[in-house]
Amino acid sequence: MEYTAKQFTPQLEQHIHTVEKSMQELLKSIYAQYKEAFEKKGMEISVEVIREGENPFQPGYHATIQVGILEKDEFLDSLFIPIWHCVRTFWGIRSSRKLPGSKITGELLEETEEEITKEVVGYLEMQLED
Repeated sequence: MEYTAKQFTPQLEQHIHTVEKSMQELLKSIYAQYKEAFEKKGMEISVEVIREGENPFQPGYHATIQVGILEKDEFLDSLFIPIWHCVRTFWGIRSSRKLPGSKITGELLEETEEEITKEVVGYLEMQLED
């Protein structure tokens, strides 16, 4: 769901942090479930929520679910699912500059925990088959 700067409230910020934390907990559970299966194949999995930036309402901030498959400390493949990102646009084009008429918007993940679980587990199962 997309939000405009006028909709950036303390309640939305709290909701963003709540979603990030719940995704982190979900990923811990999935990691525990699949860690051993990947180790048996000589691989590792990395599952985490990656955040860039401090303030969710500042352009450039984003939180993303990253699921990575590693073999001998090298990434073989990764899955990225954005949770929240905040950008500045000018006439629909991303801009890093504060231009007159530019707008700040944020987009929040619309998928449920169940849908995220299906996507991540499906990805991991597919990687185990290879």
